Amino acid sequence: MKTNKKTISGIVGLLALVLILGCASGGYDTVPNRTAGTTQSIDLGTVVATRTVKIEGESSQLGLYGGGILGSAVGSTVGRGDGSVLASAGGAVAGAIVGKKIEKALTAKLAQEMTIELDDGRTVVVVQELKDPAFNSGDRVSVLGTRGGDARVRHEDYTTNQF
Repeated sequence: MKTNKKTISGIVGLLALVLILGCASGGYDTVPNRTAGTTQSIDLGTVVATRTVKIEGESSQLGLYGGGILGSAVGSTVGRGDGSVLASAGGAVAGAIVGKKIEKALTAKLAQEMTIELDDGRTVVVVQELKDPAFNSGDRVSVLGTRGGDARVRHEDYTTNQF
């Protein structure tokens, strides 16, 4: 009975950590930290095509270790003696593999791929996380780009009010 409480506590703790990390952004738009403090150029253009895509999630040591610990705890409830030790080790390995996959799935993001015809005649494609309001064909937009190649798109009416 003691081990079952530990297992449940571990699961609850892991879920709480995932929820805290998922809600950490607040209500602000999130921009990549590498663009903070850098100059960005602005190109105006018109969206000519969009499609919904998924940005692949990331896996870090959190999923690996969290899954391993949880798998070990669950495995240790199986059998007695050496069997329990083997089940715990097997659970740790399986949990680590599953933990990485779960973390990758939880960190994946819906995104929008936009093909934009810029006013200077060039055409660019930008993929960014899907947020409201979504972009549609015909929308006037501002493309903010860094020298390093990072870009993000904003509705033009939002940008022109700032200048």
